[in-house]
Amino acid sequence: MAAAYTELFLLNVYPYGTAFMDPSGELNGPAASQAARRYESQGYAPAELFEVGAPDHVGLCLGFLDHLSRSGQPDLPFSFFLLEWVPVCCLAVEREPSAHPFYRAVAAATRTRLVKNIPGSLPRAFEPEERVPQGKDTPEDEEEVGLSHIVRFLLAPARSGFFLSRARLGQLAISAGMRLPFGSRFDVARMLFQTAGEDGSVERVLDLLATELAAWNAAYRAEAREHPRWAPFAGPWLLRTAETGRLLGEMRAILENPPELESTEGRTREG
Repeated sequence: MAAAYTELFLLNVYPYGTAFMDPSGELNGPAASQAARRYESQGYAPAELFEVGAPDHVGLCLGFLDHLSRSGQPDLPFSFFLLEWVPVCCLAVEREPSAHPFYRAVAAATRTRLVKNIPGSLPRAFEPEERVPQGKDTPEDEEEVGLSHIVRFLLAPARSGFFLSRARLGQLAISAGMRLPFGSRFDVARMLFQTAGEDGSVERVLDLLATELAAWNAAYRAEAREHPRWAPFAGPWLLRTAETGRLLGEMRAILENPPELESTEGRTREG
């Protein structure tokens, strides 16, 4: 089980709030610091707090909910924060090709327990469905859109709306008839596109990504139908996946109709 834990949570699905909710997709964003301050203010200091990569680890967050329940001091903003990303993290575990069946079952049980016990007033209090998806925000200092920009977008769930693990990227490559070297998640994703370009398999990769995106869309919609109180939280994720669908469509259009350089000779004659 230790090997299964390492394979899943250290190498593939990162169980941290900022990994899902920060536009960078990186750990230890502002939400992690806020979680640490909440823990301190409520006297929550389990030994595991010093064994994880960031305070917003899903296990610590769920433990904090139990701590609050025992003390009779609910924290609605924190509960809202968890409902934004923990069910999505659980879906990522459930869809992870390399996940041990035990962890898939734990993820499914956790997701169901969370969405079934949403207080009736919580979604109305925060209106999450009206938030603008992070996927539409491009940093002002972003370089001209290129492969690195696309990879960063796809690997940040707060922007793309879905989670692509290293194992999932490898599975996409195999389905497209390619083999990728071991590396960081960013390097593997970048190599996926580079190798596809060299092999003429870009269209196949786009098809596979579209299929993966459709599966996430279906999961969000199914969860919202089965648990209507989570529907307002599903809204922003569906907006993000719609933005990713638009990006994939633009990439396909460029592939099918490559832009042609204007003829300098023609401009000279017109002049």
